[in-house]
Amino acid sequence: MSQSSPKKVDIQKYFLLGGLLLLLVLLFLFMAPFVGTIIIAAVIVTGVYPVHRVLTKKLRFPKSISSLISLILVAAVLLAPLSLVFFLAANEAADAYAIISEKITALTEKDISLIPSLLQNGFIEKITSRISEFAPISTNDIISGIKDFVGKISSVLLGQTTSILKNLSLFLLHLFVLLLAMFYLLKDGGRLVSYIKGILPLSEKYNHELFKKLSNLSYGIIYGVFGAAIAQGLLVGFGMAIVGVENAAFWGAVAALFSPLPYIGTSIVWVPVVIALAIGGNWFAALFLLIWGGAVVGIADNLIKPYIIGSSNALHPLAVLLVLLGGAFGFGLKGLIFGPFVLTLTLSFLHIYQLEYKSVLAKPKRAKEKKK
Repeated sequence: MSQSSPKKVDIQKYFLLGGLLLLLVLLFLFMAPFVGTIIIAAVIVTGVYPVHRVLTKKLRFPKSISSLISLILVAAVLLAPLSLVFFLAANEAADAYAIISEKITALTEKDISLIPSLLQNGFIEKITSRISEFAPISTNDIISGIKDFVGKISSVLLGQTTSILKNLSLFLLHLFVLLLAMFYLLKDGGRLVSYIKGILPLSEKYNHELFKKLSNLSYGIIYGVFGAAIAQGLLVGFGMAIVGVENAAFWGAVAALFSPLPYIGTSIVWVPVVIALAIGGNWFAALFLLIWGGAVVGIADNLIKPYIIGSSNALHPLAVLLVLLGGAFGFGLKGLIFGPFVLTLTLSFLHIYQLEYKSVLAKPKRAKEKKK
């Protein structure tokens, strides 16, 4: 009975690996819209897993029941306060929008006669007269321009509202996937980790080291993101209390909620307050809050988050800061999760590489000089 030739075995092996890689890429493309959501769910599950373990090991709850209880606790601790803050912030924003709309309507419709008198007094009159020397312009033209500008603002606000309503269903879908992924990761996460360890072509020692680092990093991300958010919320609330803003504690809580968002972060809370203070003539308070928000609050995020995340796996804070900023610019909110994971995986594989090729990488020692 003839045996298969080595060449035929090699072709079969390469075909199997190529087919597997192709199928994994296709599977990733199908799941790509939810990959970030699943990774975020895995990070949250890492933080709540000790509670799940107590319920299953010590209180003898079935895994399904303990997973459901842990999920309800997460929803109560995280989702309920976030929903409350969103609701209160929406009410405040609606009140502010109603007041602004009322003022604009009164200015452009009921008291439209006030605009010519405002334009004909003080430095505005000088500016319009200078402009009219080079281009024909009248007060009616300026009034018409103001009306058009207000109309465009209203159109933009209406368009943004429509966009938010369209994306609400997508947000609810991701929230459903997040909760469902958390439930099954709590219930079957141990078996999933064991399965992944079993198919990785690494020794038990390297598998243990790799997953230990990823677990520590998950804790570091949770503590880093929430720690920085709490610190920034306290700083924003403290700064607003100094300048005399009402409900400073509430706005500090809202700032903590928006802290993880890339690009804008807490500025979405304190920048409008700076503008309102400046319009109201409180220039000193506006300047103080501007410096406080831009320098103190902003620097706190760039110091606390990299330090806490980096300390979880002995990562350098500068490297963590760079991957956080790069991830935020490249992938948005998901980049805050992907960046540290990619950094940890890269350094872990480099460490395994150093251990595997230790004999090749070792530099020959210099011969000791003979003693005279």
